[in-house]
Amino acid sequence: MAIDYQSAAKDLVKELGGDENILNVTHCATRLRFILKDESIVDKDKVSKVKGVITTVQAGGQFQVVIGNHVQDAYRYVSELVTIDENATAGQVKQKKGVLGYVYGGVSKVIDVISSIFAPFLYTLAACGILQGILGIIVACNGAFADTGTYKILCFVSWTAFTFLPVLIAITASKKFKMDTFVAVVIACALVCPDYIAMVKAGEEVRFLGIHVQLLSYTSSVIPIILSIWAASYLYKFLTKYLPIVIRNLFAAMITISVMVPLTLLVIGPIGNWIGNGIGVAYNAIYGFHPVIAPIVAGFVVGGLWQVLVIFGVHWGITPVTVGNYTKLGYDTFTPLQAASVFAQTGACFAVFLKTKNKEMKKVAASAAVTGLFGITEPALYGVNLRLKRPMICGCIAGAIGGAIAGAFKARSWGYNMPGIATVPVYFKQGYVMEFIGFLIAILVAFVIATVLTMIVGFKDEPNPEEVTENATAQQGENNTTTEENVALENTADTKTVPIYAPVSGEVFPVNKVNDPAFASETMGKGVGITSEDGNVYAPFDGVAAVVYPTGHMYGLCDEHGNEVMIHIGIDTVKLDGKGFEPKVSQGDQIKKGDLLVHFDKKFIEEQGYDTTVVFICTDPEKDVNVLEGRKTAVNDVAFEIVG
Repeated sequence: MAIDYQSAAKDLVKELGGDENILNVTHCATRLRFILKDESIVDKDKVSKVKGVITTVQAGGQFQVVIGNHVQDAYRYVSELVTIDENATAGQVKQKKGVLGYVYGGVSKVIDVISSIFAPFLYTLAACGILQGILGIIVACNGAFADTGTYKILCFVSWTAFTFLPVLIAITASKKFKMDTFVAVVIACALVCPDYIAMVKAGEEVRFLGIHVQLLSYTSSVIPIILSIWAASYLYKFLTKYLPIVIRNLFAAMITISVMVPLTLLVIGPIGNWIGNGIGVAYNAIYGFHPVIAPIVAGFVVGGLWQVLVIFGVHWGITPVTVGNYTKLGYDTFTPLQAASVFAQTGACFAVFLKTKNKEMKKVAASAAVTGLFGITEPALYGVNLRLKRPMICGCIAGAIGGAIAGAFKARSWGYNMPGIATVPVYFKQGYVMEFIGFLIAILVAFVIATVLTMIVGFKDEPNPEEVTENATAQQGENNTTTEENVALENTADTKTVPIYAPVSGEVFPVNKVNDPAFASETMGKGVGITSEDGNVYAPFDGVAAVVYPTGHMYGLCDEHGNEVMIHIGIDTVKLDGKGFEPKVSQGDQIKKGDLLVHFDKKFIEEQGYDTTVVFICTDPEKDVNVLEGRKTAVNDVAFEIVG
């Protein structure tokens, strides 16, 4: 069934504390990235239960909600429900105190700025990178193609996004720093203006108000324009606040442009260029410290740990480095190393698909593995590998081996991309065939080792519901007695109606009105909610306690006909870790109708802030349920009927 993301957005906003607690929301390829006033009031478990949510991550000063491929649908509906403060930053989240708190806050702000600026146009950069790779392969196969008009046009198209990268950054940075976008774009355009580029190429002496201007090329640059727009935002806000309203609109823009472009050329640009070069030089110095060993070690580390950085959302910090490498060197050596990690985690997920016997997990793993092949690993990470633990470890090991191989071959990426099968052409360039072959070997080895290792090591599989039923029936043995009522039911027509009796006394209402999205959606089963009066829960029929949760808050029961029901005491009471519950039966025990299953301290649990509604449902999806609602019931009264 397709997920209704409009409804999911409403539930998500509610669980995050509503519009008043949400300062800002952006999105990347798979996540909604929220900046909240107070993260402490949010229940992560409840957020994770919202339909369409894979998991949640708190990192980089953001509350990140992993959605997957439909993140843009979710973002559109969430945006309609909240008032976004474009100027909100991760620094507004309540921080830890002390030195570590300030360091954490500073890092959070930097990562928040980088992700907010780059995320909106990463797919555009990747698209241009793929086009460059495809053109390279065509030219390698047919050199004459390079002389055609078709090639020349597609070639400059493939480089346009990189040439005018400062303009793209100016657009997103203006929104992040809350400044007029058109003013920001004009500042960026001035830095890549043909007249300015001609001055740079001519190498002429240029002075502004008598001050020497260091003529640098800012095409494809990153840090200079970010610093420029950040500084411009303060000037523009100052001018719009203090200039008379009759001249504000005209002169605020004019003064900002006239001041910031020269200031960028004189001061901000050279400083930003120095910082950008410094970061790139530092990485490449480490990578080239030893011509053989350093690339292998770098590949081993990056390939093994890259997806761990993705989990914590701090992988954005490397983006300026990779983009800077394409600008200064024409290629990047970091991306091939992280590609090994991507394919390794995808391979581990694929192994889960092959090995698991759980039907639901098999569906999730199949979808996540396909998505992972195209470079989006979050569904595989959160929906499968981390959930089962061992596949995640196997993926890290395989990624480290694949990364080391990529480093050994000095694999390179010749255009910005997000590693996946669709972007493989970007790693090819005529004259660098061995590097490309090494890259292919690296990602193939990473995928295969992760798959094989996960198959060998295995994981704790989750049983199918029907397996629980079979085990419970087997435990009943041959000593089960059949009442006259059951004999009569067995002798009736194929369609049987079996009454299921209430386990507690109290008010009855349909399960779709229970204050929990998972139960209210009826995806877990149909039935009722009952407001217990005394905290005693009794067996609703003769059968077996097939599942008794260790904390005593949930029971899976199976009757003599194979009907499966669940008794779930309270909402989110698993967090009490058994406090307030006194189980009277153990898993596998035979039960008789009216036996006391558990006593729970209703008053204590409510004092802890939990809803004590007893959810009573039939978990067999193949059977219909007739709910007898809207009344008060007592133990041994019929709660609902199972048909089929």
